[in-house]
Amino acid sequence: MKPCAIIDLGTNTFQLLIAQKHVSNGEMEILAHEQRPVSLGKGAMDSNLLQDVAMGRAFEALKEFKQIALSYQCSENQVIALGTSILRRAKNTHEFVARVQSQLGIQVEIISGIREAELIYQGIQSSLPKPWHATSLVMDIGGGSVEFILFQENQVLGKMSLEIGGLQLQSLFHVHGEYDQSLDSSLLSFIQQALEPLDQLCKNNMPQVLIGAAGAFETLLDLELAQMEKKMSFSSSCPLSINQFQKNKELIDQISYEDRVKLPGMKMFRASILPYANALISQVLDRYHIPEMWISTFSLKEGYWFFMQSQADK
Repeated sequence: MKPCAIIDLGTNTFQLLIAQKHVSNGEMEILAHEQRPVSLGKGAMDSNLLQDVAMGRAFEALKEFKQIALSYQCSENQVIALGTSILRRAKNTHEFVARVQSQLGIQVEIISGIREAELIYQGIQSSLPKPWHATSLVMDIGGGSVEFILFQENQVLGKMSLEIGGLQLQSLFHVHGEYDQSLDSSLLSFIQQALEPLDQLCKNNMPQVLIGAAGAFETLLDLELAQMEKKMSFSSSCPLSINQFQKNKELIDQISYEDRVKLPGMKMFRASILPYANALISQVLDRYHIPEMWISTFSLKEGYWFFMQSQADK
């Protein structure tokens, strides 16, 4: 089977996965993984209209992704893009999708928040050590929405998508476009109220582990490793120190964007959004008294790959 290319059209970041089934063991073999800070949702949070300049950035990123996919011998019908939060919401999504499909030949599938959560779960579950018994809460922080999946072993106990992603929070709480510690009270009040639907999910099955799906959690890992002055090789998942997270959160809350960018391990395109992601993570950990945190580098793209393989095997 030829490799396939799956593109996650995130509100903040576009990500490309090129993968194929390994000839000997049938497992996923990752050939390429790329990400670009497109900020498709910039300027669209209030108006629900994709901005021309943002669509231009998105189109250029997709043009590049297609060239990468073709260089790995992906056929045109094996390049698939998944539209998430901002493309679910924007009034002019159809214009963007039509241009991408007609000019680049990339098929775009707009998926619901619940479908997004299902695919994220498929990706996460395949990345964890086996056996995995702990009741766990998956958290995928996007630019527009945050997906939650509560599961125990192979059983999904519940899933939901909340419109409280990093760019969404930044559009509501900012000083000259950036996070400021003076906003903490109103920001935390908003997050606490927004998380109330999650209480119903967790009240009967309190999670023992919070599993962060890629994105901001990868930056948390990079920061942790930089501070420990060591490299860590892992396949697709590993623990994160909650104590180190809390120390980093306190530091990041106090410094400016310019100083955040300079932190060892910080990705520039995450520096603006990370304080909002940290606020979300901190609230979830505290609210449900979760004692352990992990990161999985697998998420939506990988979950969709496993879904495609299951369909092909039928």
